[in-house]
Amino acid sequence: MKTININPVRMTPQLMQMLEDLGLIIRLCPSRHRKDVQPYDCVGTDLYVSAPGTGTHKLIAVTVDRIEFSMFGCHEDNEEFLLLGGEGEKPMYLLVALHKKRELLGKIREGTLSDDDFICLECVFNDAQVSFFTMLKDVPHGEATKDDGGLPASFYVTEPSGMGLDVMDLGEYRFRMGK
Repeated sequence: MKTININPVRMTPQLMQMLEDLGLIIRLCPSRHRKDVQPYDCVGTDLYVSAPGTGTHKLIAVTVDRIEFSMFGCHEDNEEFLLLGGEGEKPMYLLVALHKKRELLGKIREGTLSDDDFICLECVFNDAQVSFFTMLKDVPHGEATKDDGGLPASFYVTEPSGMGLDVMDLGEYRFRMGK
């Protein structure tokens, strides 16, 4: 058994920008995608368009109360994270691979996967600069919470209605959360 040590880091605008620069997410922040328009005009800009084969769009309310990243995987299309949290909820962590699915599977196969291939975000809720983003397709990720007796964590996701989760086979690797 090989251990991947996970040490959560708090979401910051700089950290989320780094993930966007790596091609893993699209940040959704106030005025971020504003375009120049003529007076009295309106312009809409597609940030992405779902593939027809993944279905129509849906909104999901997600509730998390697991302490392991047992559903670590990826999707065949993009999804939006809307981290709107409530009072008294457990801290939530979002584990994100720093490589897309194909490269990560190669590292698992070659036995070269390491702690440096992942980032574990301590999620920040209700913050316009970090709490809303698009996880791009084929980016392995998963959620877990602390086991501290609070209420389960909750948030929203929008995604194509026909999309499933491709749970990653990590082979002999297992995650262990520090801190």
